[in-house]
Amino acid sequence: MPALYRTYRPQVFGQVIGQEVIKTTLQNAILNDRMVHSYLFSGPRGTGKTTMARIFAKAINCLERQANVAEPCNKCKNCQAINSGAFIDLIEIDAASNRGIDEIRNLKEAVRFAPSQKNGYKIYIIDESHMLTKDASNALLKTLEEPPHNTIFILATTDAHKMLPTILSRVQKFEFKPLTNSELKQKILYIAKEEKINIDKRVVNQIILQAMGGARDAESILGKLISSGSSDITYEFASTILGHNSYFEAYNLLEKLANNQLLEAIQNIHKLYDEGYEMNQLILNTLSITHNIFLSQIGLNLIDTSNLLEDEYDKIKILSQNISKHKIIEFIQSLEQIKSQTNTAYIPYLPLEIIIAKIWDSEIQNPETTLTTSVIDVSKETLNSPKSKSQQESNNRQNLEVESDRPLKIEENTLIEAKKIEKQNPRPSIKEDSKSTLYTIQKTYPNISKDISKTNKSLAVILSQTQPIKIAESKLTIAVESEFYKSRLEKNINLILEAISTYIDSILELEFITQKLTQINSIEHNFNPEDNNRDNSDLNSTIADIFKDSF
Repeated sequence: MPALYRTYRPQVFGQVIGQEVIKTTLQNAILNDRMVHSYLFSGPRGTGKTTMARIFAKAINCLERQANVAEPCNKCKNCQAINSGAFIDLIEIDAASNRGIDEIRNLKEAVRFAPSQKNGYKIYIIDESHMLTKDASNALLKTLEEPPHNTIFILATTDAHKMLPTILSRVQKFEFKPLTNSELKQKILYIAKEEKINIDKRVVNQIILQAMGGARDAESILGKLISSGSSDITYEFASTILGHNSYFEAYNLLEKLANNQLLEAIQNIHKLYDEGYEMNQLILNTLSITHNIFLSQIGLNLIDTSNLLEDEYDKIKILSQNISKHKIIEFIQSLEQIKSQTNTAYIPYLPLEIIIAKIWDSEIQNPETTLTTSVIDVSKETLNSPKSKSQQESNNRQNLEVESDRPLKIEENTLIEAKKIEKQNPRPSIKEDSKSTLYTIQKTYPNISKDISKTNKSLAVILSQTQPIKIAESKLTIAVESEFYKSRLEKNINLILEAISTYIDSILELEFITQKLTQINSIEHNFNPEDNNRDNSDLNSTIADIFKDSF
């Protein structure tokens, strides 16, 4: 049984699917007898370049073609000879295997001979013409420019940009486009009907996606399925032969994200990877769909419906309504950045996971979560003091703030209120001198940040970049490098106090100061700054106390 693409190769212009502009132009040239001496047919593989060249050759050599009709009759001896590949005046040359200057010299010698048919044309079809060597291309130049009046050259190529500019300037160029999804579907269903095959519409979609606009590829894939001998091609059977296509899985992923099912979306990515799906192809398919969603959010008329699969238009409309334009734009930009990273990533699906989490994880979007009810809140009435300079600076950063309440400055009445709260819930007093208490806080400081991270992760990160430097009575002074971080810490003073009380119950007040964090500075503040008489032995003793557990 011959391959489907040979069995169902179009024999007249009317059977060619797509390429309407090219068909019309060539037919008009035939009707008006305005053929040129050389043509260039360029475009992706399987889009009909060689087929169109043969039909053109058949039409201009047809012996019984009717007046005012550009279609060949397919019945005369010339048409039948061309269909069988036996027409002496139609010469097809594969430039991939006949690319040298000697072959072109032989061609130039043959061109001098007249066609075998009176008033006929000798047609040379040079396939993959970009494969000709530079010397061979130069040798062909003069012949292309001034061939005999009854000789026509048709150059076919998938890479026209590789050809010499001097050749391109001597030919009439036609650019063949990939077939649209609707055109491929028409071709597949026609062949299935002729072969008396029942085919699931989902299988048709699978073939279309794998063919990528090439009719010959679509016919080859369909031929593989038909060769099984079954007259009923189901989706399950086709999947075992062709595998699953991540294009459909990309829709499943986007539907989960539209419903804010982040966990299910991540699990689905893991599942696809375990089943052998290419993550790079999944990203490209997701990018294609999100682009259509973006276009639909601007205007539905921007979408090329001829390149959509069955029911795809309705899915895009629903997704465009359920995913914000802001998220879609951010998602497209992120997908563009990671589409080449999967091949080098430690875990191939990790780049995709990260951008999905950044866009759809509310905790990552809003790192400053509201304190839980277990945290003691300072009343707004107590904190409603006039704005200071630090308040104004904090308000200028309101686009970075996630809490709905405006940043509040801790004034004296705030500390008083904190003391009142502590008196209502008295802690057992521990009598320690300030140096040993500071040492205990410094030693347990990482644990304090870890405890706070259970309720406020971003606050814990900020606190981990600070340093306790001094204790005076029940007040702990903490150094912060950033004024902005200082305002955030002051805003959550009671949460920090509560975490500290787990380890040291004698701290009732907190003070945050802005200064550069250095090890020496933090150690020096273990002492009273007003004490000008301390000696080096005290300093060395303190250093040994702080770091003795490190050895």
